[in-house]
Amino acid sequence: MKKFILAILLFLFFNLLGTKPVLAGVLKLSLSPLPSYKNTTNFRLYYTYFETEGKTATVNLFIQKDGKDWRQTVARDKTEVSGYFQLEGSDIYDGEGKYNFYASASTSEQTVNSATVSTTLDMTPPGKVTEFGKERLNATTYRIKWKDPEDSDFGKVYLYRSKEKSFSADSGTRIGEVGGSPSETKTWDDGSIENNVEYFYALRAVDHAGNSSDIVTDTPGIVQAGAVAGEETSLGVPGAAREEVRLLPKELTPSPSPSEGELGGGISSEAGAIKTAETLLGKNKYLLLGAGLGVFLILAYIFLRRKK
Repeated sequence: MKKFILAILLFLFFNLLGTKPVLAGVLKLSLSPLPSYKNTTNFRLYYTYFETEGKTATVNLFIQKDGKDWRQTVARDKTEVSGYFQLEGSDIYDGEGKYNFYASASTSEQTVNSATVSTTLDMTPPGKVTEFGKERLNATTYRIKWKDPEDSDFGKVYLYRSKEKSFSADSGTRIGEVGGSPSETKTWDDGSIENNVEYFYALRAVDHAGNSSDIVTDTPGIVQAGAVAGEETSLGVPGAAREEVRLLPKELTPSPSPSEGELGGGISSEAGAIKTAETLLGKNKYLLLGAGLGVFLILAYIFLRRKK
Protein backbone atom coordinates (compact mmCIF):
# COMPACT_ATOMS: atom_id res chain seq x y z
CA MET A 1 0.00 0.00 0.00
CA LYS A 2 2.84 2.34 0.91
CA LYS A 3 4.60 1.59 -2.38
CA PHE A 4 1.36 2.25 -4.26
CA ILE A 5 0.91 5.67 -2.61
CA LEU A 6 4.54 6.52 -3.29
CA ALA A 7 4.15 5.56 -6.96
CA ILE A 8 1.08 7.83 -7.33
CA LEU A 9 2.98 10.76 -5.79
CA LEU A 10 5.94 10.20 -8.10
CA PHE A 11 3.63 10.03 -11.10
CA LEU A 12 1.94 13.32 -10.16
CA PHE A 13 5.32 14.99 -9.57
CA PHE A 14 6.84 14.11 -12.94
CA ASN A 15 3.57 14.77 -14.76
CA LEU A 16 3.43 18.26 -13.23
CA LEU A 17 7.00 19.03 -14.33
CA GLY A 18 6.16 18.02 -17.88
CA THR A 19 3.11 20.32 -18.12
CA LYS A 20 3.61 23.86 -19.42
CA PRO A 21 1.15 26.51 -18.24
CA VAL A 22 -0.91 28.19 -20.98
CA LEU A 23 -0.39 31.96 -20.69
CA ALA A 24 -1.63 34.74 -23.00
CA GLY A 25 1.02 36.91 -24.65
CA VAL A 26 1.27 40.61 -23.87
CA LEU A 27 -0.54 42.76 -26.48
CA LYS A 28 0.16 46.49 -26.79
CA LEU A 29 -1.04 49.08 -29.31
CA SER A 30 -0.02 52.63 -30.22
CA LEU A 31 -1.32 55.36 -32.56
CA SER A 32 0.91 58.04 -34.05
CA PRO A 33 0.29 61.60 -32.80
CA LEU A 34 -1.57 64.10 -34.98
CA PRO A 35 -0.89 67.83 -35.48
CA SER A 36 -3.18 70.19 -33.59
CA TYR A 37 -4.77 71.32 -36.87
CA LYS A 38 -5.29 69.80 -40.31
CA ASN A 39 -6.82 71.39 -43.41
CA THR A 40 -7.74 68.21 -45.27
CA THR A 41 -10.15 65.32 -44.76
CA ASN A 42 -7.81 62.91 -46.53
CA PHE A 43 -4.86 61.84 -44.39
CA ARG A 44 -3.21 58.80 -42.78
CA LEU A 45 -3.15 57.71 -39.17
CA TYR A 46 -0.36 55.22 -38.36
CA TYR A 47 -0.52 52.41 -35.79
CA THR A 48 1.83 49.77 -34.34
CA TYR A 49 0.95 46.72 -32.28
CA PHE A 50 3.23 44.39 -30.32
CA GLU A 51 2.39 40.83 -29.24
CA THR A 52 5.03 38.94 -27.24
CA GLU A 53 3.91 35.51 -28.44
CA GLY A 54 3.93 36.51 -32.11
CA LYS A 55 0.16 36.16 -32.51
CA THR A 56 -1.58 38.12 -35.29
CA ALA A 57 -3.92 40.87 -34.12
CA THR A 58 -6.72 42.57 -36.03
CA VAL A 59 -6.66 46.36 -35.69
CA ASN A 60 -9.57 48.75 -36.24
CA LEU A 61 -9.86 52.53 -35.95
CA PHE A 62 -12.70 54.55 -34.45
CA ILE A 63 -13.47 58.25 -34.85
CA GLN A 64 -15.53 60.71 -32.84
CA LYS A 65 -16.29 64.37 -33.26
CA ASP A 66 -16.35 66.12 -29.89
CA GLY A 67 -19.78 65.64 -28.33
CA LYS A 68 -20.91 63.10 -30.94
CA ASP A 69 -20.93 59.29 -31.14
CA TRP A 70 -17.98 56.99 -31.91
CA ARG A 71 -17.97 55.35 -35.36
CA GLN A 72 -15.70 52.92 -37.15
CA THR A 73 -13.72 54.19 -40.13
CA VAL A 74 -14.17 52.91 -43.67
CA ALA A 75 -10.69 51.32 -43.61
CA ARG A 76 -10.72 48.38 -41.18
CA ASP A 77 -9.39 44.95 -40.14
CA LYS A 78 -5.66 45.67 -40.47
CA THR A 79 -3.35 42.78 -39.52
CA GLU A 80 0.12 44.16 -40.28
CA VAL A 81 2.27 44.79 -37.19
CA SER A 82 2.87 48.37 -38.40
CA GLY A 83 0.53 50.06 -40.85
CA TYR A 84 -1.87 52.95 -41.34
CA PHE A 85 -5.53 53.82 -41.80
CA GLN A 86 -6.35 56.10 -44.72
CA LEU A 87 -8.91 58.64 -43.55
CA GLU A 88 -11.28 59.78 -46.29
CA GLY A 89 -13.90 62.46 -46.68
CA SER A 90 -16.68 60.03 -45.82
CA ASP A 91 -15.06 59.31 -42.43
CA ILE A 92 -15.48 62.97 -41.42
CA TYR A 93 -19.16 62.71 -40.65
CA ASP A 94 -19.90 66.14 -39.20
CA GLY A 95 -17.86 68.79 -41.01
CA GLU A 96 -15.08 70.86 -39.46
CA GLY A 97 -14.18 70.69 -35.78
CA LYS A 98 -12.19 68.62 -33.32
CA TYR A 99 -12.05 64.87 -33.98
CA ASN A 100 -10.75 62.15 -31.67
CA PHE A 101 -9.37 58.75 -32.70
CA TYR A 102 -8.50 55.49 -30.98
CA ALA A 103 -7.57 52.05 -32.30
CA SER A 104 -8.51 48.61 -30.98
CA ALA A 105 -6.38 45.47 -31.47
CA SER A 106 -7.74 41.96 -30.90
CA THR A 107 -6.26 38.45 -30.87
CA SER A 108 -8.09 35.23 -30.09
CA GLU A 109 -7.34 35.80 -26.40
CA GLN A 110 -7.51 39.52 -25.68
CA THR A 111 -8.42 43.03 -26.87
CA VAL A 112 -6.67 46.30 -26.05
CA ASN A 113 -7.30 49.95 -26.94
CA SER A 114 -4.74 52.60 -27.79
CA ALA A 115 -4.59 56.04 -26.25
CA THR A 116 -6.82 58.65 -27.91
CA VAL A 117 -5.26 61.16 -30.34
CA SER A 118 -6.98 64.30 -31.62
CA THR A 119 -6.82 66.98 -34.30
CA THR A 120 -8.98 69.93 -35.32
CA LEU A 121 -10.10 69.92 -38.96
CA ASP A 122 -10.16 73.43 -40.39
CA MET A 123 -10.56 74.02 -44.13
CA THR A 124 -11.84 77.62 -43.88
CA PRO A 125 -9.36 80.34 -44.94
CA PRO A 126 -8.83 83.27 -42.60
CA GLY A 127 -9.78 86.83 -43.46
CA LYS A 128 -7.26 88.96 -45.31
CA VAL A 129 -5.13 91.65 -43.70
CA THR A 130 -6.55 95.17 -43.59
CA GLU A 131 -5.19 98.72 -43.28
CA PHE A 132 -2.32 97.84 -45.62
CA GLY A 133 0.19 100.60 -46.27
CA LYS A 134 3.68 101.14 -47.70
CA GLU A 135 6.03 103.96 -46.82
CA ARG A 136 9.51 104.63 -48.22
CA LEU A 137 11.74 105.62 -45.31
CA ASN A 138 14.87 106.18 -47.41
CA ALA A 139 16.52 105.07 -50.65
CA THR A 140 16.99 101.47 -49.41
CA THR A 141 14.16 100.93 -46.91
CA TYR A 142 10.41 100.43 -47.14
CA ARG A 143 8.09 100.23 -44.13
CA ILE A 144 5.08 97.93 -44.53
CA LYS A 145 2.02 98.33 -42.29
CA TRP A 146 -1.10 96.21 -41.86
CA LYS A 147 -3.64 94.87 -39.39
CA ASP A 148 -3.99 91.13 -38.80
CA PRO A 149 -7.39 89.50 -39.46
CA GLU A 150 -9.67 88.96 -36.48
CA ASP A 151 -9.91 85.15 -36.88
CA SER A 152 -9.25 83.37 -33.58
CA ASP A 153 -7.05 80.76 -35.32
CA PHE A 154 -4.89 83.35 -37.11
CA GLY A 155 -1.22 82.33 -37.18
CA LYS A 156 1.02 84.62 -39.27
CA VAL A 157 1.37 86.84 -42.32
CA TYR A 158 3.59 86.01 -45.32
CA LEU A 159 5.23 88.93 -47.14
CA TYR A 160 6.18 88.85 -50.84
CA ARG A 161 8.16 91.39 -52.89
CA SER A 162 9.01 91.99 -56.55
CA LYS A 163 10.31 94.67 -58.90
CA GLU A 164 7.72 93.52 -61.43
CA LYS A 165 4.18 94.87 -61.43
CA SER A 166 2.86 91.36 -62.03
CA PHE A 167 4.40 88.43 -60.16
CA SER A 168 3.69 85.16 -58.37
CA ALA A 169 3.38 85.15 -54.57
CA ASP A 170 5.34 81.97 -53.88
CA SER A 171 8.60 80.76 -52.30
CA GLY A 172 10.62 82.63 -54.92
CA THR A 173 9.24 86.04 -53.96
CA ARG A 174 8.53 85.50 -50.27
CA ILE A 175 10.83 87.64 -48.14
CA GLY A 176 9.54 87.00 -44.64
CA GLU A 177 6.78 86.01 -42.25
CA VAL A 178 5.47 87.82 -39.19
CA GLY A 179 3.52 86.18 -36.39
CA GLY A 180 0.96 88.02 -34.37
CA SER A 181 -2.41 88.03 -32.67
CA PRO A 182 -5.87 88.51 -34.15
CA SER A 183 -6.63 92.17 -34.99
CA GLU A 184 -3.08 93.27 -34.07
CA THR A 185 -1.53 96.22 -35.93
CA LYS A 186 1.95 95.41 -37.28
CA THR A 187 4.84 97.16 -39.02
CA TRP A 188 7.78 95.57 -40.83
CA ASP A 189 10.84 97.33 -42.25
CA ASP A 190 12.42 96.01 -45.44
CA GLY A 191 15.95 97.39 -45.56
CA SER A 192 17.38 95.08 -48.21
CA ILE A 193 16.16 96.75 -51.38
CA GLU A 194 18.29 98.25 -54.13
CA ASN A 195 19.01 101.94 -54.04
CA ASN A 196 16.11 103.98 -55.46
CA VAL A 197 14.45 100.93 -57.06
CA GLU A 198 10.65 100.68 -56.77
CA TYR A 199 9.35 97.45 -55.24
CA PHE A 200 5.84 96.05 -54.98
CA TYR A 201 4.55 93.99 -52.06
CA ALA A 202 1.89 91.38 -51.42
CA LEU A 203 0.63 90.03 -48.07
CA ARG A 204 -1.55 87.10 -47.15
CA ALA A 205 -2.63 85.72 -43.78
CA VAL A 206 -2.23 82.05 -42.83
CA ASP A 207 -4.05 80.28 -39.99
CA HIS A 208 -2.82 77.48 -37.72
CA ALA A 209 -4.14 74.82 -40.09
CA GLY A 210 -2.21 76.25 -43.07
CA ASN A 211 -5.20 77.84 -44.83
CA SER A 212 -4.33 81.12 -46.52
CA SER A 213 -6.34 84.26 -47.15
CA ASP A 214 -6.85 86.36 -50.25
CA ILE A 215 -3.81 88.43 -51.25
CA VAL A 216 -3.55 92.13 -50.47
CA THR A 217 -1.07 94.04 -52.66
CA ASP A 218 -0.02 97.52 -53.77
CA THR A 219 0.94 96.51 -57.31
CA PRO A 220 -1.14 97.80 -60.24
CA GLY A 221 -0.53 94.49 -61.99
CA ILE A 222 -1.66 90.93 -61.24
CA VAL A 223 -0.32 88.81 -58.36
CA GLN A 224 -0.71 85.07 -58.95
CA ALA A 225 -1.19 82.98 -55.80
CA GLY A 226 1.50 80.32 -55.50
CA ALA A 227 2.03 77.55 -52.96
CA VAL A 228 1.79 77.96 -49.20
CA ALA A 229 4.02 75.77 -47.01
CA GLY A 230 4.72 73.44 -49.92
CA GLU A 231 1.06 72.65 -50.67
CA GLU A 232 -0.95 73.89 -53.63
CA THR A 233 -4.06 75.67 -52.43
CA SER A 234 -6.97 77.68 -53.77
CA LEU A 235 -5.69 80.47 -51.49
CA GLY A 236 -8.99 81.63 -50.17
CA VAL A 237 -10.86 82.09 -53.43
CA PRO A 238 -14.43 82.83 -52.30
CA GLY A 239 -16.81 80.00 -53.04
CA ALA A 240 -14.05 77.54 -53.96
CA ALA A 241 -15.37 74.01 -54.26
CA ARG A 242 -14.55 71.69 -51.39
CA GLU A 243 -14.69 67.94 -51.03
CA GLU A 244 -18.19 66.66 -50.40
CA VAL A 245 -18.87 65.44 -46.87
CA ARG A 246 -21.19 62.44 -46.66
CA LEU A 247 -22.75 61.12 -43.46
CA LEU A 248 -21.93 57.58 -42.38
CA PRO A 249 -24.60 55.29 -40.92
CA LYS A 250 -24.39 55.34 -37.16
CA GLU A 251 -22.14 52.58 -35.85
CA LEU A 252 -22.05 53.03 -32.12
CA THR A 253 -19.04 51.61 -30.34
CA PRO A 254 -18.01 51.90 -26.70
CA SER A 255 -15.82 54.89 -25.94
CA PRO A 256 -12.17 54.08 -25.30
CA SER A 257 -11.09 53.46 -21.75
CA PRO A 258 -7.58 53.75 -20.32
CA SER A 259 -5.86 50.58 -21.47
CA GLU A 260 -2.89 48.65 -20.27
CA GLY A 261 -2.32 47.78 -23.93
CA GLU A 262 -0.92 51.19 -24.85
CA LEU A 263 2.59 51.39 -26.26
CA GLY A 264 4.88 54.21 -25.28
CA GLY A 265 4.95 55.53 -28.85
CA GLY A 266 7.25 55.04 -31.82
CA ILE A 267 7.38 52.19 -34.27
CA SER A 268 7.97 48.65 -33.10
CA SER A 269 9.42 46.06 -35.49
CA GLU A 270 9.04 42.40 -34.55
CA ALA A 271 7.45 40.77 -31.52
CA GLY A 272 10.15 40.06 -28.96
CA ALA A 273 10.47 38.18 -25.73
CA ILE A 274 9.44 40.92 -23.30
CA LYS A 275 7.45 39.51 -20.41
CA THR A 276 5.45 41.41 -17.83
CA ALA A 277 5.84 40.84 -14.13
CA GLU A 278 2.54 38.94 -14.15
CA THR A 279 3.76 36.53 -16.81
CA LEU A 280 7.04 35.84 -15.01
CA LEU A 281 5.22 35.37 -11.74
CA GLY A 282 2.88 32.87 -13.37
CA LYS A 283 5.78 30.73 -14.61
CA ASN A 284 7.73 31.02 -11.35
CA LYS A 285 4.63 29.87 -9.46
CA TYR A 286 4.73 26.51 -11.22
CA LEU A 287 8.45 26.14 -10.58
CA LEU A 288 7.99 26.85 -6.88
CA LEU A 289 5.08 24.42 -6.71
CA GLY A 290 7.16 21.72 -8.40
CA ALA A 291 10.09 22.30 -6.07
CA GLY A 292 7.86 22.15 -3.01
CA LEU A 293 6.25 18.92 -4.18
CA GLY A 294 9.72 17.47 -4.80
CA VAL A 295 10.78 18.24 -1.23
CA PHE A 296 7.54 16.70 0.03
CA LEU A 297 8.14 13.50 -1.93
CA ILE A 298 11.70 13.19 -0.62
CA LEU A 299 10.55 13.63 2.96
CA ALA A 300 7.71 11.16 2.41
CA TYR A 301 10.15 8.60 0.99
CA ILE A 302 12.53 9.01 3.97
CA PHE A 303 9.64 8.68 6.39
CA LEU A 304 8.39 5.48 4.75
CA ARG A 305 11.87 3.99 4.69
CA ARG A 306 12.38 4.67 8.40
CA LYS A 307 8.95 3.31 9.31
CA LYS A 308 9.65 0.15 7.31
